[in-house]
Amino acid sequence: MKRYSIKYTIFFALTISILVFLVMIITGLLIDLLNPVYIGRIGIYIIASIFSGALITGGISIFNPVLAEAMTTLRRMLRIESLSNPLLLKLSIEAPGTYHHSLNVSSLAQKAAKAIKVDSLLVRTAAYYHDLGKLDNPTLYVENQSEIEIPTAEDEESIRKHANAIISHVEKGVTIAEEAKLPPEIIDLIKEHHGTTRALYFYGIAKERGLKIKKTDFRYAGPIPQSKEAVILMLADCVEAAARSTKELTSEKIKFIVENTIEERLNDNQFKNSHLTEIDLGKIKFSLIETLQTVYHQRIEYKHHE
Repeated sequence: MKRYSIKYTIFFALTISILVFLVMIITGLLIDLLNPVYIGRIGIYIIASIFSGALITGGISIFNPVLAEAMTTLRRMLRIESLSNPLLLKLSIEAPGTYHHSLNVSSLAQKAAKAIKVDSLLVRTAAYYHDLGKLDNPTLYVENQSEIEIPTAEDEESIRKHANAIISHVEKGVTIAEEAKLPPEIIDLIKEHHGTTRALYFYGIAKERGLKIKKTDFRYAGPIPQSKEAVILMLADCVEAAARSTKELTSEKIKFIVENTIEERLNDNQFKNSHLTEIDLGKIKFSLIETLQTVYHQRIEYKHHE
């Protein structure tokens, strides 16, 4: 009994000591908190916390739909940029020349987009699909023809009819893209990749034949490029086709093709809505020349100096 009392006394003493210690700590904290300086700081912290919470909550509510849409667009873009996409597989089978042209254009366009730091994924993907409209009648286009299949227009009616059929590939491509539910950004670039330029081959034939040509004849419906990405696709498409159709390709000819293409479209006011700068255009030109020389390296005839 005595031994129990001693244990109880020791336990009680320790408990009281701990409680006193805690009371002293709490009392000290309360004294500090009641200090006007600390009270002011605590008030500022509370207000800042409430404001920060409201700001973060509001920011999430405002930007979450935007971020969600951006992520959805990215996922959709990554899905359709795969070469195993059914539309691209169809293009590779039914219009193999157009398919290979599109791959070359995508390489040119992607590198040019990176050179001026715009959306290279968008440009590369749009390049794959920019000529979808040629699926409507693949052999109408020279890249899918053999020498004996290339039609020769003899009279004004056939010239205009053939030209209109070629020009219509943009509209048909937009229709196919919309039916396949491609992203609006891709569809816009399909619409704009020829702008309101002329189908120069048929325009040249018409002039040679002395036909009466109106200002709107042999022109694509447009609109003209509305972005830097659309300009890049337009130029990459044109210079690749020109380089591919040039039999004796040299470094000098590649440079001429690129510079002449840019100059023609500048003079035709195709870039005025794209926010393109002279610096951008210089970088695009350099990139296109460099990439074309790499792509067509085996065909380029270099001058040998003895």
